[in-house]
Formats: sequence, C-alpha cells, structure tokens
Amino acid sequence: MGALNSIFCRTETGTNEESAEMTVLSQIIKPDDMIKITSEFARLGDRCYLDNAGATLYPKSLITSINEDLLKNVYMNPHTDKNTKDYIEQIRCLILKHFNTDPSTYTLIFTSGTTQALKLVIESFQFMKNEDDDLNCGSFVYLEDNHTSVVGLRELAVDKDAEVVHIAHEDFLNVINTKAKQTSKYTNGGNSLVAYPAQSNFNGFKYPLNCIENIKNGCLNNHLKKHLCEINSDWYVLLDAAAYVATSKLDLTKVQPDFVSLSFYKIFGFPTGLGALLVKKSSENVLSQKRYFGGGTVDALLSNEHYHIKREIFHERFEDGSLSFLSIISLKQCLDTMYRIIPRIIHDDIMETISYHTFYLAKDLYCQLLDLRHRNGTKAIKFYLDSDFSDITKQGGVLTFNLVREDGTYIGFSEFQHMADLFNISVRTGCFCNSGSCQRHLHMSNKDMKDMYNAGHRCGDEVDLINGKPTGAIRISFGYYNTFEDVDKFVNMICRCFVNAKARKQKRIINHFVETPKIKHYNGNVNKIINEQIYFKNVDDVLINIPPMSTKIILKEICIFPIKSCGAFKILSGWNIGPKGFEYDREWMIVKDNGVCLTQKQNTRMCMIRPQIDLKLKVMILNFPGKTPISIPLENSINEVQKNGSLCHSKVCTDMIKGIDCGDEVADWISEALEVSFLRLIRQSSNDNRSLKKKKDEDKKLLSLSNQAQYLLINKATVKWLSEKIKDPLFTDDLNHLTDRFRGNLIIEMEQELLEREWHSVIIGNHEFKVEGQCPRCQMVCIDQQTGEKTVEPLRTIAEQFGGKLRFGIYLSYVGTVNKSDDRTLKTYSPIKAILNDDNISR
Repeated sequence: MGALNSIFCRTETGTNEESAEMTVLSQIIKPDDMIKITSEFARLGDRCYLDNAGATLYPKSLITSINEDLLKNVYMNPHTDKNTKDYIEQIRCLILKHFNTDPSTYTLIFTSGTTQALKLVIESFQFMKNEDDDLNCGSFVYLEDNHTSVVGLRELAVDKDAEVVHIAHEDFLNVINTKAKQTSKYTNGGNSLVAYPAQSNFNGFKYPLNCIENIKNGCLNNHLKKHLCEINSDWYVLLDAAAYVATSKLDLTKVQPDFVSLSFYKIFGFPTGLGALLVKKSSENVLSQKRYFGGGTVDALLSNEHYHIKREIFHERFEDGSLSFLSIISLKQCLDTMYRIIPRIIHDDIMETISYHTFYLAKDLYCQLLDLRHRNGTKAIKFYLDSDFSDITKQGGVLTFNLVREDGTYIGFSEFQHMADLFNISVRTGCFCNSGSCQRHLHMSNKDMKDMYNAGHRCGDEVDLINGKPTGAIRISFGYYNTFEDVDKFVNMICRCFVNAKARKQKRIINHFVETPKIKHYNGNVNKIINEQIYFKNVDDVLINIPPMSTKIILKEICIFPIKSCGAFKILSGWNIGPKGFEYDREWMIVKDNGVCLTQKQNTRMCMIRPQIDLKLKVMILNFPGKTPISIPLENSINEVQKNGSLCHSKVCTDMIKGIDCGDEVADWISEALEVSFLRLIRQSSNDNRSLKKKKDEDKKLLSLSNQAQYLLINKATVKWLSEKIKDPLFTDDLNHLTDRFRGNLIIEMEQELLEREWHSVIIGNHEFKVEGQCPRCQMVCIDQQTGEKTVEPLRTIAEQFGGKLRFGIYLSYVGTVNKSDDRTLKTYSPIKAILNDDNISR
C-alpha cells in the first residue's frame, strides 16, 4: 500500500518535454487492459458516467453471456426443479467465496435488495433474551450518517420496545476507538443491535471495520449510559455494505459482522431487484422473531388451525415465495465476467484492484479541484470530506462538493446538473438519501432542516438553494470502467462553465508494474470564459432599478409545437384557443420502444422535425432536412382509429397519458429522421383529462402534453437584455434565434425587460390569462433550434444573472374572454394589458 500511496497531489512541472508525457488511463490497470474494459461500455458513446455509487454499469459481454445461457438451458421454479435449486445453492456458495467465506461461517439469504435485507434483520431481531421478558430489552443504535433505509429501521425497533439511540459521526469514531473490556455473554440482559455503513454513500468515507469485535465487547455501553439505557446486553453488528462492496474488498475472514446487507447491481450492474443478507452462523439464533411466512418457508402447515413449522434450513425460513431464480442464476455470469475482464493487479484480487483504481481517479480529481480558484483568488470548490485522500483504507472513489461563485455565493446543484447534462456527464446531486451526512456537512441545524421543508423543499426535488444556502451537494463516484479521461472531461466542463481558470493537471505516474502506454494524448484544452460576469443574490437585485413600463405592449408572434419537443410552427395572424391551450399545441409526442417520451435532451435532432398545420387540407405535414415530407390527418373517424391506431399509455411529467398510435408509416419516417429504431408517434386522446397541478380549492385547467402549463410567454426585451449579458465569443445567436431557444407560445414586444416577472394576469386583446409562475429552465435552452447543436449559453448566463435560479419566461393559463363572448381566436399584434399582483393595478 505504501508504494501505491506515495503520490499525492503532484502537479505538472518542469520542461515541455516532461509535460509531453503520454496520458495514462489508470494509475493501476495497464493501458491495454483498460482499453479492453472500456470497450465493454461502447454504448456510452461520448457520455461520461460518474455515478457508480448510484449504480454500477453492466458490461456488454455480461448481457451476451446471460442471454446465451438462458437460450440454451431450461430453468424452472426451484420449488419444482431440483437441478435449478442445486444451481442456486452453487451460486450461493460462489457469492460467499467472493467475500472470502463459506457456508460453514455465513448463511446467505437472497432478498430484493439492501433495503429488504435491512428490514428483515430488524423485523426478526430478538431484542429481549426471552420473548416474555419485558424488562430486559436491548437497544437499537444507529449512526446519524446512515442511509435513509437504515434510519428507517428505528420505527420498527420502537414497535418492539427497544431503546432507540442515535450517535453522531465524531462520537462514533471516538467510541469505537476506546478499548472495551472483553465480556462474557449476558444471561439475563437483552440483545442490542448497532447499524452503521462500511462506506458512506454521501462522500465515500470508509468507517473502520476492525472495530467490530470492540463493539461486541461493549465499547458503546458508555454512550448508552448517557441516554439512561440498559447496558447489560449482548451486542450484534449490522453492517450496511451496499456502497462499500461496489468498489472494495470485503474479506469476511478478517472482519465478521453479524449481519451484512448488500445489492448486487451495485457490484455488477446487473441484475437489479436482487440483494442479499449475510448472517453469521453463530448469530442466527437472534433472528427468531420473523412473523410472516410465505411459500417455501415452512415444513408443515394447517390452514384451519394456528399451526406451522418453519424450515430447518435457516435461509429457507426467510426466502418467502419463489425466488427470483433467473436473476440469481445470472450472478454466475456476473462473477465470471468480472473475473475475466478485470486484471488481478493488487494483492492478486480484482476487488482490491478496483479499489485502488477508483481511489486514484477520485484523488486525481480532488487534487485538480483543490486549488481551483477564480480570478480574484476565491476558491471555487467547497468540499464535503471526512478524509483527505491520503489513506485508501479511509476513503473510496467518491468526491462530494459544491461550487462557489467568484463573489462567494453558492452555485445550486440543479444549475450544475443542467450543465453536466448538456456536456453529457452523468452525476448525482442532492443529499443522496443520507440526510444525516448532508445536514452535518452543510452545517444545518434541525430547525434549518424543518424550515427548508416549510419553505417547500422536498427530498429529491430541484430546490437547490434557500436563502443562498445549498440544500444538497454534487457527488462524483468512479467505477472500474472510468479513466483519467473522464476526470479531465469533468474538470474541463467546470472550468468552461463555472470558473475562469484552467486546472493544473496532475502528473500521472504509472506504477512500476505498469508499462508506459503508447496512446494518443487526451485533449485537455479548456475554452476560457472571458470578461467578468455580474452575480445577483436574487431576482430582486435585478429588478430594483427598472423604470416603470409604458403601455405599449403587443403580441408579436404565436408559436405552437404540435409534436412535443419538435420544431415550432410559427403563426403571424391568429390561432384558436382550445380547452388545453392553443389548438394542436403539443398534441402529439414521440415515444421510444419502452413507451417513454423522447425529448430533445436525449435527441437534439428533434428540433429539426418541423410540423406544419394545414387547416384547409386538415393535415399535419412533417418536414425534416433531406427527407420527403409526410402528412397525417388532423381528424380521424372512430373507424380509422380502430383500424390504424391503437390505444396506448405513456407518461409526461409523472402524469399517465392516454394516447392513440398514429401508425407504422409515420413511425418509420420519424425513426429514420432521428436515427433511432422503433419510435412511435402518439396523439393525446381527446378524453385524456390531464390537468394543471393546483391547490384543492382552485379550478383545474386541462393540459395537453406540455410540461407544466397551457401557455408560455416570452418577452423579447428580456431576451435582448439577456443577449447583451452573454460574453461568450463562441455564442453567435441573433435575437430571433435566441428567442427560439425558449420555445414560447406567446412572443411579446415591449420597451422594458424583466417586468413580466411581476405580472399577476395578462389581457391580450379580448382574452384574459392568469400568470401561473416563472418557467424553470434546463439544458434544452442550450440547444440551437435550427441545427440541434449544443452550446453552454444561454443557461450559464441565466444562472449568473439570477443567482442560480434558472427561470426565464412566465407560464399562463386561460381565464376567458373579457366581454364574456364566445370568441376563441387570439390575434397577433393585439394590445396587451398587464395587471400586477393582486392589487389590480394596471400598467
């Protein structure tokens, strides 16, 4: 370990000849081997996947071998077929061998994943020595920095009358390093259970595993005394190993927790929905309180009498119903594939090799970001670490941080996520289902957390800043398939989008057992961001000095987008208002073969499909460069729908949509245009009643396939103002092209910018609209709507000008005509009257 850990944050120095060294892919794995590994993931294309802690990716050859195995063999329900059952038992042994143990020491129970394994322990754990002894009940102790799935166990522990005690990160580390006197088993006391992670899923910190014997000897008793809890109990350890085993070696001959929970997709990338609970044989007796029994878990049962006998084989008592036997069988190919493609370089072990490989990738990224500063000297990165990457036994291949602007304010993780998506980089943002670690590192009190909830923040949402303070962070995690090229691509993105600087690349020295690779240099050049940007803490800072607006506001242009996420159909005269928005606006969508709606985020070529609505011929004509146009009818009779289309379902923004398939001919045309096989064009059914999400006491407004509202209004003066703020010399959009990026339905012209943000309602001609809020923006505004090319702007400047709040344009819903007439036509060049707030003061 000493030789491997001798390099720490060394930057490139010396002559030009020295800096011209070949770029390496890994500090541990040989270049040829690394290239073979990455070839297994060619499906990524130019995507940089940096969320290994969320899910490991499966290699191509794994799926091939699984398919081949399933096609040449017949596997049946193991309750029916002895051969299948025997194969599963063989795989059970192989998994235990992977963790350097065997069935004589540990029992493996298959579960649906880590969460079920954890829940199974607490449901079955006997906190009292005797079931009828209410006085001597043990405790459930959990680390505050545990994953939510562990923290949630406390609810079940309370139901079992156990004392529930939480322990802080620093307190835990101090306590487990305090030597406890070895004790004998208590005969009258209860049983206590402590749960902690082998590795933090928040920042990759590795908690000590060599303390397990100390815990079992009672080192936590003094902590229990502070909580006035019973201490005369036997201790058991529940180790959440899900994050750890993905990239580290868990050797169960060196450390022996009583219970270990894990998920296989974290290790192999496949299959999902399958995990395991490993139970130490000597601790099996304490899991005696499992109540429910399913098929295959009993030896005898009477349905007309309260009588059943559990299976004698321990794991069979816990595996209710038919196992996911095909998924379990695939684990054989998972192990074979991993052992085949990954070389055994460190300690002749693939997991040790992965551990060092990913550690040095994360360490390289840490060192590059460590000294990254803005031009005024302000540090650009705020790290959330519990180690400094000096010891691989204390840190995994994970780095968690937030970005800071030049003026010291935070960049929200949602803003960062949009930019990462634009550059085809997959990362994880938020709190990662680890509220305790998030709260500790962001220095938030319990009151702060509750205040954020009351302010509207929810776990997993995009509310990234509240009063300028971050609600979460950015997590980068590496897998065995990542290389230094991924590190460079990520750093280049940060420098191009957020920091006007170039990171100092680390001098990557290949260890002595790795030959110097002869491969092409990775192009690490960074496009510099020029000119200083002005930052605002909130929108009020932008609006504070805006003069009163004049009354001259007109509707310049109407745009509809017949097919969701495709090009606009621009209207210069007038268009009818329907019950869900403009007629034919976002009435169709393109779905993939799995039924999921396709958007420009996944395929930028969609913007070049330009529909035209011909009301005379009653058809929609689709145009695409280099292809013959195709038309589909606007009106279908019931017979035509039954003959040519089929009823189908999809989702838009969590809403289930009923739609009609438009047939094979247009589906083939779209698939060829977008270069994606098996696409379908779906039209929203006329009886689909999707509605705008409102409070209970408000009228529901019907929606087409638009994301959040019936209409989107864009002020061209605000677009012009934004255009003048963009300083990137590579961005050359004129005013009209920049306006097109925001995909508004109503394009207005007025003298003042930004005033539309203050409007409460709008009257356009004879029609009244209610403002439903500002439009949240994502990386789609960075797609040129003429060519489909991606750019950094204008999202970067929007974030800078509005303090990370990615809002541009306002949503509207239709109220009705002012004079209560039946007029349903909205005409361009109609005058506009804006009403501010609820005071009904017009401007």
